[in-house]
Amino acid sequence: MGQLGRMVKEREEVEVKIKELLMAQGKEALGWAAMDASGLLSPYKFSRRVQRDDDVTIKVLFCGLCHTDLHVIKNEWGNARYPVVPGHEVVEVVTDVGGGVTRTRFKAGDTVGVGYFVDSCRTCESCSTGHESYCPELVETSNGAEIGCGATTLGGFSDALVVRQDYVVQVPNSLPPSAAAPLLCAGITVFSPMVEYGLNAPGKHLGVVGLGGLGHMGVKFGKAFGMKVTVISTSLSKRAEALGRLGADAFLVSRDPEQMKAAASTMDGIIDTVSAEHSVTALLELLKPRGQMVVVGVPSKPLEVPAMSLIAGGKRVAGSGGGGVGECQAMLDFAGQHGITADVEVVGVDYVNTAIERLERNDVRYRFVVDVAGSKLGVVEEVDQAQGISMEQGGKTALGLAARDASGVLSPFTFSRRVQRDDDVTIKVLYCGICHTDLHVIKNEWGNAMYPVVPGHEVVGVVTDVGRGVTKFKAGDTVGVGYFVDACRSCESCSAGHENYCPELVLASNGVDRDGAATMGGFSDAVVVSQDFVVRVPDNLPADATAPLLCAGVTVYSSMVQFALNEPGKRLGVVGLGGLGHLAVKFGKAFGLTVTVISSSPGKREEALGRLDADAFLVSQDAAQMKAAAGTMDGIIDTVSAGHPIVPLLALLKPMGQMVVVGAPSTPLELPAYAIITGGRRVAGNGVGSIADCQAMLDFAGEHGITADVEVVGMDYVNTAIERLERNDVRYRFVVDVAGSKL
Repeated sequence: MGQLGRMVKEREEVEVKIKELLMAQGKEALGWAAMDASGLLSPYKFSRRVQRDDDVTIKVLFCGLCHTDLHVIKNEWGNARYPVVPGHEVVEVVTDVGGGVTRTRFKAGDTVGVGYFVDSCRTCESCSTGHESYCPELVETSNGAEIGCGATTLGGFSDALVVRQDYVVQVPNSLPPSAAAPLLCAGITVFSPMVEYGLNAPGKHLGVVGLGGLGHMGVKFGKAFGMKVTVISTSLSKRAEALGRLGADAFLVSRDPEQMKAAASTMDGIIDTVSAEHSVTALLELLKPRGQMVVVGVPSKPLEVPAMSLIAGGKRVAGSGGGGVGECQAMLDFAGQHGITADVEVVGVDYVNTAIERLERNDVRYRFVVDVAGSKLGVVEEVDQAQGISMEQGGKTALGLAARDASGVLSPFTFSRRVQRDDDVTIKVLYCGICHTDLHVIKNEWGNAMYPVVPGHEVVGVVTDVGRGVTKFKAGDTVGVGYFVDACRSCESCSAGHENYCPELVLASNGVDRDGAATMGGFSDAVVVSQDFVVRVPDNLPADATAPLLCAGVTVYSSMVQFALNEPGKRLGVVGLGGLGHLAVKFGKAFGLTVTVISSSPGKREEALGRLDADAFLVSQDAAQMKAAAGTMDGIIDTVSAGHPIVPLLALLKPMGQMVVVGAPSTPLELPAYAIITGGRRVAGNGVGSIADCQAMLDFAGEHGITADVEVVGMDYVNTAIERLERNDVRYRFVVDVAGSKL
């Protein structure tokens, strides 16, 4: 069993364990969960526990998105218990209460909150003194372990929670639920140390380090306590925000030694909210004698605290991990009296993966809050009339994955395929390859994305239905669909059998169909395509390893055929050993060519010469090797998409030799005229191949047993696969098992 198989098996075992522990007779819940360390959230069904006598059942309205959620779903702290449903800043409405719940405390219709934890031992010293947050048996709201049964707790990114009444707090009616949600973590985290360490006395001078989700709350609570508040930040640009809208009294740029020196020994206390690595020595200098700094941010590296910084002046450094339930209720009551809320950006559940990416780069002011009740937690259904996507078309309903914006994150998407026309073939998608083109399009790197984008143009499937005019295919046939699905059929290119160069080419994904609708690709359960743009897959080719042939395969095959580089005995150079390159080697050898792999990576030599059976290997950065091979090659297929010099490659060609470029670097090729004038060398480009080329390629592949080397993944792994593809961490092509995945 390979690594992917083990991961799938482990994930299935985790899900079974969770279901055994929680599914008994409880309330069915819908949420979004991370299944692995990619941190990608996707729809997840599970069951809440049966409501006990002292439980409150709650419908989730809003849930804040905290940095802690990010650390946990990506397993950055090494404690993730997948599947993880994150969320611990939850504002909800009570829908039911157990028989033992004090009716005057909570009743149906109450607006309530649940914070970072939902249970504790209730008997230890911390619990007995109202500091449950420090209980050694604390049960976190998300990714915790229930006392007794050990079941993993699943958080607020779900439609409902069941929580003991003693760990639920009342949200004042004066506070808007969305802006109150972050108070359940960020708010209590800064409120509690101010109270616990006596920093909340009017007139005291408080420093707040950082102006993020925690920091802006520190300013608001500090001002409400009547304190003088100074914001300390590395970013001068935050001065206007701090002094203006938030009402801080002063602003210090921590990297300005003169400002920091002038403020030395002026502060009674400091709340340090920064989670990034930073120096605390200069901050300690700001404290008065016996002043104290409370750390609430969690940098990944230890704080460096010189002993003399503490000894001189009797200064103290303390930490604070939120507050007890009583403190949380006191904080909410105080916030209600003073109108304190978080500054939030409210997003839908379908946007949450993008929000997580933005949170990683601190692109939010100051907290994301998910509108859970206002979102569809199951498969997301969207209609985009501007793109011509309509659920009223009467066609087949399709399920797939779509990117909604330039983050490129794919999430579930329901849409309609067009009504099957007389010449159409309806295909159940079995497998779909992931191509670099998909990556460029979903991230809008070419500036042409028409969101929502369902990618995928290396499709192998089985015919399920055909139109009345279809003569080429029947139900049950295994077929393929490549980079394009229609053309004008009348231009010079189409008439000459080169539809791939038609000016009205209809791309399989992110194209515009003849009716003006945006085309949706193979990352979906079904496609509907004109029979003239469907090809037959030979019976002896495995469907998964054939999928990449529909783009990568035909691209290199047609380059060899169209430019007459396929004659036995000719010498072919293949630049790059990735998805395209490894197939070029295979087709070249099958044509009887002498194939040399040209790569910048010496580590690929063994792979090229051994398993792929290339005849020679050149390290492109080795001047001596390149010089020795000068003028020896009839043709070169350049598959590299990254910027690279081509003059040394052209020197490898014989006179009248030609290099065919099939990779698409983002920067222009630098082509000095002398490099082609000398020797009459030629540089050409090739864009995929025609339908006839594609069918001929598949037939040739069937005769010679040529397939792509693939790593098959499920739909739930696609976002991780795309990340790996960006860093070339695949050998040599990802293929998505669409039919075998739960869409």
